[in-house]
Amino acid sequence: MSDLQLGLLAIGVAVVAGVIAYNKWQEAKLRRRTEAAFGSRGGDVLLRGATADDEGDSPRPFAASAPAPAARTIEHTLTEDEAPPAPRELPAEPLPAVTLDPEVDYVVELDCARAVAGATVASHGQAMVDEVLIKPIHWEGYDAARAVWRPVSAETRYLRLRVGLQLANRTGPVTEDDLLAFCGEVQEVALALAAEPDFPDTDAALARAQALDRFCTEVDLQIGLSVIGSESHTFSGSKIRTLAESAGLAIGRDGRFHRAGDDGTELFSLANLEPMPFHPETIGTLQTRGVTVLFDVPRVPASAAAFRRFIDFAHQLEQALGGVLVDDNRKPIGQAALEAIGQQLERIHQTMQARGMPAGGPLALRLFG
Repeated sequence: MSDLQLGLLAIGVAVVAGVIAYNKWQEAKLRRRTEAAFGSRGGDVLLRGATADDEGDSPRPFAASAPAPAARTIEHTLTEDEAPPAPRELPAEPLPAVTLDPEVDYVVELDCARAVAGATVASHGQAMVDEVLIKPIHWEGYDAARAVWRPVSAETRYLRLRVGLQLANRTGPVTEDDLLAFCGEVQEVALALAAEPDFPDTDAALARAQALDRFCTEVDLQIGLSVIGSESHTFSGSKIRTLAESAGLAIGRDGRFHRAGDDGTELFSLANLEPMPFHPETIGTLQTRGVTVLFDVPRVPASAAAFRRFIDFAHQLEQALGGVLVDDNRKPIGQAALEAIGQQLERIHQTMQARGMPAGGPLALRLFG
């Protein structure tokens, strides 16, 4: 074979390899976008009897691997200067005020060659979100005068920045693909900002994510109590709305009523037992055979009073609607069972407190959001 033929053969091999590599990269990027758009990693976290039509707005259960198992339940609950081109101009919206924590975030620090405006950081941060990264990301800037990290402000300029990728949420832990995609996006932002990124060890981060997910799986519990009627005795949407609003619940865009505490955190919610969400436009003509009161354990501040409000409201519905309070087997639920649930609730609260992630606290709200 002549030198010319050998040369052409080598060029052909290089071209084919390049095409294959490019296609692999495109497939990986498309896979990340598809997973984010359609939430393919987990099932509906709501226990049986909750609304089926609003799963796009519902949180999803923790899982160690895909596909995710059903949410864990307990007995008597429902199982339901010169720089690369900047990204396109975007509105400099404020970035979420979240405090990064190495326990729950993979944090990359960036040292900037020159001060960068917070509005520019916000623009790049929004562009990263638009790349459909699977897990939440958050930015902070270093306040040299006070020697503390703070959420990025559009009016402030920064020489030091850091960005964190949340290691777990109800879709499960970050994967190697997630982490590599995030690092690639951060590298592009660093180039645009003329900044030097410091990437921590990714293997350690992945191990931390798996451990965090295991812990969260242990405490990710939702309690559901249903009030049911019968074939001949249904509940009107108008009466349900009156009872809910008189107890301080407000209807949400997710098709459920929500009861907030004095600090604004949710105490419990009310969902239709049948696959028809509650909406202001249709609730007046709605008829249903049952409703479900839901208590999201890790998101509600640890309080015996909060759990008691949940139980009391379920009993109020039972009496006012003329229905029966039942467990997941449609058997009337007794006081002994409710007390057993309360005892397990206390154990979960103690476990979360010992881990430094108390129920209803900032970290718990992020992890179980």
